[in-house]
Amino acid sequence: MELIEAIKKRRSIRKFRSDKIPKEDIYDIIYAATLAPSAHNKQMWRFIAISNKDILREMKRAIMNEIEEVSNWQELKGAGVKVKGMRAYSTFFVKAPLVFAVLVKPYHSMIDEVLKLEGLKKGQAELLRSQVEIQSVAAAVENLLLAATEKGYGTCWMCGPLIAAPALKEILKIEEPWRLMALVPMGIPDQEPKPKIVKKIDEVLEFID
Repeated sequence: MELIEAIKKRRSIRKFRSDKIPKEDIYDIIYAATLAPSAHNKQMWRFIAISNKDILREMKRAIMNEIEEVSNWQELKGAGVKVKGMRAYSTFFVKAPLVFAVLVKPYHSMIDEVLKLEGLKKGQAELLRSQVEIQSVAAAVENLLLAATEKGYGTCWMCGPLIAAPALKEILKIEEPWRLMALVPMGIPDQEPKPKIVKKIDEVLEFID
């Protein structure tokens, strides 16, 4: 499959067949992820491949519990119903044959040190730093998605489960300085997604000649 074909074919898949994924494919896909660019080639990523159903169900319970708790916050008033609506699209990964937990660790660039010397408050500094660790790991995740597509698998880049990040960190035994950035369920698709609708190029591209 040509690269452009994989890019066009990739979709967010939320229903999977139960077929077990060979470890050889997992290695190939993660190898492709690690070829992504990263700041100073620090490769500030790690991947946990989870196929243990007991662990996946425990993760789901943690997410459901957190959503229930957050939905009852008094500050949300009537918006709690919307929070409860997160349950389905934050936990469907439990039915996938494999789920990648994508981890990231902090990266401190020269500009971070300069901002620290200036004595800026955290909120001010965050506005000025480039979040290179997030940019780097996001590039790795995109490589993962495309490599999986090339091999005939479906994936979905999930951030909703992070509402229960502290609990998931304990379940997966993630140690500092690592933190969970995303979950990516993967398997042979058991659905036919609709064609992707994208904005016209003129809406997203600007030239400065």
